[in-house]
Amino acid sequence: MLRSVAGKLALLLTVTLAVIFGVSAWHNLRIQEKSATQISLLNATQLADVLVGATREAMIINDREAIQATMDTLAGQRDIERIRFIKKRGQIAFSTDRSEIGTTLEMRTEQCIACHQKVQPPEVLPTQDRARIIVRNGHRFLGVTQTIRNETACSNSGCHVHQPEDRLLGVIDINLDLGPADEAHQESANELLISSLLGILGVVVVTLWSVRRMVHRPVRKLIKETRKLAEGDLGARVPEISQDELGILAKTFNSMAMDLETARRELIEWGQTLETRVEEKTNELDRAQDQIIQVDRMASLGKLAAVVAHEINNPLASVVTYAKIIIRRLKRQGDLTDECTENLEYLESIASEASRCGEIVSQLLAFARRRGGEFSPADVNQIVEKALFLINHQLEINGVEAKTDLQPDLPSIIADQAQIQQALMALLINATQVLDQGENITLITRAVDRGVEITISDTGPGMSADVARHAFEPFFTTKDQGDGVGLGLSVVYGIVERHGGHIDLKTAPGEGCHFTLFLPDEPSQQGEDIRP
Repeated sequence: MLRSVAGKLALLLTVTLAVIFGVSAWHNLRIQEKSATQISLLNATQLADVLVGATREAMIINDREAIQATMDTLAGQRDIERIRFIKKRGQIAFSTDRSEIGTTLEMRTEQCIACHQKVQPPEVLPTQDRARIIVRNGHRFLGVTQTIRNETACSNSGCHVHQPEDRLLGVIDINLDLGPADEAHQESANELLISSLLGILGVVVVTLWSVRRMVHRPVRKLIKETRKLAEGDLGARVPEISQDELGILAKTFNSMAMDLETARRELIEWGQTLETRVEEKTNELDRAQDQIIQVDRMASLGKLAAVVAHEINNPLASVVTYAKIIIRRLKRQGDLTDECTENLEYLESIASEASRCGEIVSQLLAFARRRGGEFSPADVNQIVEKALFLINHQLEINGVEAKTDLQPDLPSIIADQAQIQQALMALLINATQVLDQGENITLITRAVDRGVEITISDTGPGMSADVARHAFEPFFTTKDQGDGVGLGLSVVYGIVERHGGHIDLKTAPGEGCHFTLFLPDEPSQQGEDIRP
């Protein structure tokens, strides 16, 4: 208990209160003792005055027996030890102790020193200077002297004549027994001591009870719960029973314990699901790796396609050239047979289709050779038409119709035509792959404030909100394994962003997809080639 804060606090309060009570009791005793002495002195002084008055007439007529009788009568009262009349020269004229009558006192005795310590004794002394404490055989007495001054009546008396110049005739010395007063004072001191001890004991008991209840118990409870918390019991809680500092400490402790419990629960949950999450992330990495490999293969295939396109471009040019030569020769012959006329039509078809193939190959070569970052004035309508031209064959195969609503006199913008064409082709190809035969795609261009908008809408199945939220993320795809790598829309998003524009998607299941591309007049930044 004494090693605890509560014990030390209780001990400190106990010692402090004991010292305070002790000093207060000692001070009260001193005040009581002083008051008792003052009362005894006042009584003795009053007694001396009474004695002077009672013996005045007897002194004037020099009736010694009356004087002695009066003294004996007063001396018979309680607490009066001795009364005596002392003449000016120190001779004891009357005394309740008959044995000392007629003796002479030394001027240095305790009765005389107060007046005769000076060359000329004073006629009147203050009350405190006329009193003295006498100790005889361990018993205390209070001695008081009262001067007897010469009066006219006394000087003119015929029985004993004093000279008028004798102003002081003697003194009355009264000794009071302080024993009863000391006994009463001792009893009062004992009672005060007992009451002080009882008060100290009561205060100590109340202090110990209060400290134990308000400090010791809450602190011990807090220590107990803290140890439980340190041992791993995160359900430890301290009762919040007060609003003082200990209550705030308990509330803070409970808050900390709740936070630790929540953190441990989350760690346990993470530990329980970590293996599953690691497996999921591993599978995602494997899929991403497969997609990267597929992208690399597509890039290699694109390069190979560019080489092949370049190689077949020359034979196509030869086919067109020779077909046109034969057509001119047949036309120079004049009248042609029906068979020759039919062959001429075939040759014209061959030349036309070969020219068309050559133009497609030329467009593919031009697209493959272009590098990103070639920003120049561009006609958006022309870019839309080129993109449609390149995927027209795929549209015909799928039976999808492409409709256009291109604003005439559309202002040109500063853009990388190859990248814009790539973005449009990606959107058109995606739409073509999800549309059924007979459905259509609509392309709309229009001028807006500080730029151009291109809208590509289809009548396909549309997307759910969850799919649309991830549509522009890299490698996100809803196609079957091997049918796509999920880079088309992410590349489109990157191209539009690098031109300083933005792309919006509005879609819902069964309502198709509506992509709106905004391209500013001048891009805020010119991106590098972002084709996969």
